[in-house]
Amino acid sequence: MHVPRVARTPGAGPRAKAGGRGWCVAVVAIFLVGLAVSLTAGLLWRQSVHNSERQSFNVAATDVAETAETLLDQQADFVSSLRTIVTQEPHLSASEFSTWLAELESRQPQVEGLGSLVIRSVPASQLKGFLAARNADPAFLKLVGGKLLPTGGRPGERQCLLAAGVTRIPYRQEVAELVQSNWCDPRSAIGSFPDGGGVTQAQLMQRLASSGKFGVYPVTAQGLTTCFMESAFYRAGAPLSTAAERRAALLGWVESSFSVQALARTALEPYTDLSIELLHTEQHEPLTRIGGAGSVRDPRHTSSTSFQVAGRWVVRVAGAEPGPAISGGLQGLLLTLVGLTLTGMLAALVLTLSRSRERALGLVDEKTGELHHQALHDALTGLPNRVLALDRARHMLARSRREQTPVAALYIDLDGFKHVNDTFGHAAGDQLLQTVAQRLQSVVREGDTAARLSGDEFVVLVEGRALAGGAEAVAERVLEVLRQPYELEGRHGRELKLTASIGIAAGVRLGADELLRDADLALYEAKANGRDRYVVFRSAMHVAAQERAELEMDLADAIERGELVLLYQPTVDLPSERIIGVEALVRWRHPERGLLTPDRFIPLAEETGLIVPLGAWVLREACRQAAVWSISGHPISVAVNVSARQLDTHKLLGDVQAALRESGLEAALLTLEITETALMRDPETTAARLRELKQLGVAIAIDDFGTGYSSLAYLRQFPADSLKIDRSFVSTIADSQQSTAIIHTLVQLGKTLHIKTLAEGIENRYQLETLQHERCDEGQGFLFARPLPVEQVEALLANAGVPLGKDKVAS
Repeated sequence: MHVPRVARTPGAGPRAKAGGRGWCVAVVAIFLVGLAVSLTAGLLWRQSVHNSERQSFNVAATDVAETAETLLDQQADFVSSLRTIVTQEPHLSASEFSTWLAELESRQPQVEGLGSLVIRSVPASQLKGFLAARNADPAFLKLVGGKLLPTGGRPGERQCLLAAGVTRIPYRQEVAELVQSNWCDPRSAIGSFPDGGGVTQAQLMQRLASSGKFGVYPVTAQGLTTCFMESAFYRAGAPLSTAAERRAALLGWVESSFSVQALARTALEPYTDLSIELLHTEQHEPLTRIGGAGSVRDPRHTSSTSFQVAGRWVVRVAGAEPGPAISGGLQGLLLTLVGLTLTGMLAALVLTLSRSRERALGLVDEKTGELHHQALHDALTGLPNRVLALDRARHMLARSRREQTPVAALYIDLDGFKHVNDTFGHAAGDQLLQTVAQRLQSVVREGDTAARLSGDEFVVLVEGRALAGGAEAVAERVLEVLRQPYELEGRHGRELKLTASIGIAAGVRLGADELLRDADLALYEAKANGRDRYVVFRSAMHVAAQERAELEMDLADAIERGELVLLYQPTVDLPSERIIGVEALVRWRHPERGLLTPDRFIPLAEETGLIVPLGAWVLREACRQAAVWSISGHPISVAVNVSARQLDTHKLLGDVQAALRESGLEAALLTLEITETALMRDPETTAARLRELKQLGVAIAIDDFGTGYSSLAYLRQFPADSLKIDRSFVSTIADSQQSTAIIHTLVQLGKTLHIKTLAEGIENRYQLETLQHERCDEGQGFLFARPLPVEQVEALLANAGVPLGKDKVAS
């Protein structure tokens, strides 16, 4: 039987079908992978666009907030200037105030507003005279529209009355009537305002008088929504450390208006797609909305910034920077479509390279992780660096606010680390830092952070249960472990001992930077107090600075190291223009900072008490040098400045006696110069101390006369031999008739009291001739000579017959 052969098509069998199904599965898999990659790329691209928009908004919002802060700071400076003016001139008339204000506004342009006012606290005994002088002043009549009204206060009581001011918008009749009433009377119509937060004007003024701080509140008046910044001012020279003292010294209030809307519009320029809102609060009170500008519908981004200017301000910015012509979502969609198109074309290549791609991505992730670790950790010690420490501090503060747990930052600085580097080399210093890092890690518990900030500065961040015994207990453990001896390579058998100083900042702060800043300030306090200790941050430490702490430590040894030197500026007899004496002026030859003038270190010496030994050294050295000149045939007087701190101590009398005794200088050749301000701190005690000094035979000069607040009654009590006219009056002789008149008055005052007058800061012939015309007795300044070393003074004394001011200026 014949069986026919059947033709077989290649691939048509079960193996070929299986291969086809496998290819279809591969193609579908490739398409799905391509789809996933394309969608992921589109989403990532869209997110990148959104992140870019957010970053642009953050930059703009920061710029807006900083501009608003600058404008508010300028307004606070303006009010501070007003307060300074009325403090120096408490009886300034309305006309004089208008003139002062015009000059001030020409130097400090302000945001538009209603104007500025001065409110005086007038005792009943002075009321009649105050009203008579005020109501007769044309500037006041212009201010109130020419209509004078009774104050409405109760007979015999102190009243708070408008004394002066300038308004940019003329008062309407009802406003002119209100401002002339008693501002401190809670029954007055001016005693409340719509946006005052429930506090009356009378209550606000009394609160400002007690606190000495600024007040900020919004008011709608004269058809304008504005904001007032107000501050009390007090009697010059009065103690103001307590609320009772401030109330006792109160003279009145100054206030200035500015338009919050105008300020906000200025801050927004040129950002048209943003809006701004300003809120303000005093201490722990709720935030009050002051105003804002701009309007953004459905804002995508918001930002909030806080700062301190006359209280706490919060600036909220909303909006979004204009995006590109094609939105981020559409860009992502287009990228996804392109990816899908390429997926079909590159399916085979994707399949081939899939495993290679995975390996490449793994390598990228590994390298990225390494770079990320290097960016956030210190290369030498392996500890977190400043960037990571700040980030962890932010998270720590956020947890503390949420869970009400305690937090603290310990800022650590090694004492004498520079000496280790200089003596043993930087390699030893690096090894020491690594050992310190290991010891800090052994002290902190898991979850807390020990980080290296820079150099030999470290920080330890602790929270929660670690603070059960207080941050001080943690600091004690850190100090104890760092005091243990250190063994360095190459120094077998010899251990290095080192200590540390720690500044502690405990409690929640607005930000991580503020927390570390407070800890840093406390650290410098610990350094200044002797090192090898910890100090807990106090709010008063904000006035301290790093330079101040360094200078304080250096100044303590400056005398023993022979770094202080004296220069001498000649004093001349103005009629003859010949040298009759010198003033001793101290300079500091700092080994690192060079030659320092007194303004760099004398205030620090005053605050720390170092001025007492420093002043004693100046007395001894000046008397010694004057005695040398006297023996050599030049018996000229020497003037030495005495600080307020020296004047407060009984040691001054003994220092003067010792300087005269040791040098052999005739007492009449020594003049002690005391500033007018120092004299008025405690006039009765000062006068008694000056009389004791006068019994030694020395002369007394009142320095910077005319810039303080002394009265003729006290001046007659002080046994003064001369008055030094401040250089601020001499320098403006050519430009200010007021200065010439003041100089004339001071010279005549001196002649009336039989006291010599000496003018400071004479720099040109015109000033000299004017002073000679006014019959001023003595003078000093660059026209005659600058402060000179001993050799150059002796050269001038050798040519004492040549008048200094007539032919040349001494170099």
